[in-house]
Amino acid sequence: RSNIDLYGNTAPVVLYDHLGVQIALGTDWLPSGSMNMSRELKCADDLNKASYGGHFSDRQLWQMVTENAAFAIGAQNALGALKPGYAGDISVFSTGPGKDYRAVISSSPEDVVLVLRGGSVLYGDGDLLVQPGLLADKCEDIDVCGVKKKACVKQDVGTSTLADVVAEAGKIYPLFFCRGAVPTNEPSCAPYRGPTASAAGASQYVSGITAKDKDGDGVEDGNDNCPTANGGARAGNG
Repeated sequence: RSNIDLYGNTAPVVLYDHLGVQIALGTDWLPSGSMNMSRELKCADDLNKASYGGHFSDRQLWQMVTENAAFAIGAQNALGALKPGYAGDISVFSTGPGKDYRAVISSSPEDVVLVLRGGSVLYGDGDLLVQPGLLADKCEDIDVCGVKKKACVKQDVGTSTLADVVAEAGKIYPLFFCRGAVPTNEPSCAPYRGPTASAAGASQYVSGITAKDKDGDGVEDGNDNCPTANGGARAGNG
């Protein structure tokens, strides 16, 4: 999202995929990026449908935020997979938004059933976290889009409570947005470069996406050698 918002496009990921390059996703800061990994994954999913002809499967999108992300930071021997000896960083999602990998891609905050870091509970459904085996008895109650959840802030941090986090974060940005709601002032995920493009040699997408120009690069589909996605900016910035 940050690449598209700042530079009008992102890396030519379909080309990279054909060349066998691993692709990972990560968040950037709020002013130009996604507020969390769920929104970053939603951006990639939307771009895949609108500009890449569905080139990437749901499994490949999921790999971008799990296995491939672990390789990108050199932690593939400790993170990114459910294997003996790995760190035990696990997220569990409801199948309400969809089954299999789609459950992760289409999830909203209310769909996150359980989050573990290093095998310790951080967050999850209230009814689940009251089970004694999870050692979450000190976790604090929070209503997330009408679903009773618990967040283990005090138990994890020791010096701050969930109320402290809500109070401080709320001064800048909400903790979450419910299903169907677009985060306030969220940067665009639609490729576009206007006449103010300043990067040397950067193409200008003057008209934006139209019925005759699916990728908004200023070349109508009938004359475009790649009508769904052209151009490329930088491969990542963080």
